[in-house]
Amino acid sequence: MPSDMIIRVKCDPYLVRFAVALYGNMPINFPKNSNFLNILDVFLDKPPMDFKQPDYGKETLWIQLPYFEDKNVLSNNYLSPLKQQIFVKELNKFFKMTFRAEVSKHIVNGIEKQDSLYLFMEKYNLSQDSWDFLQKDFYRYVNLRHKRRLFRNRKNTSVKDPVCPTIPKRSQ
Repeated sequence: MPSDMIIRVKCDPYLVRFAVALYGNMPINFPKNSNFLNILDVFLDKPPMDFKQPDYGKETLWIQLPYFEDKNVLSNNYLSPLKQQIFVKELNKFFKMTFRAEVSKHIVNGIEKQDSLYLFMEKYNLSQDSWDFLQKDFYRYVNLRHKRRLFRNRKNTSVKDPVCPTIPKRSQ
């Protein structure tokens, strides 16, 4: 059950749109066993004495805090700037995993790469500004997977195991 406490986290607008498309309108209510709630449970602290929640405009992700078992969210509702960055980094990892998985699934089903990117952008209500970023990230991902697949069976030639010489048998 969510509390009335809402925190604001600064993150990129495409992540805000992604979270809204995935979890509903703001303030975001993460599902009960979400990894993001576990992170918040660990990261939330008591706010400094003169703290006022800033508004970052379009870069603001509003999160409604649930009641945690171990923490009172009425008094523990502050994320330091470093903890906010780590939280956003985890959200970005989740975004990339979702993005790469969905676009790859479309491509396997015979849809062209460009169309797959457009479908993803439409599904998560991403702006056209994110087109270049998504395209570059997907091509980097494809190249990285290709290199890993290409070199996975090769031994590292720089590692030299000790070689034990064999002694030839004497003929009698």
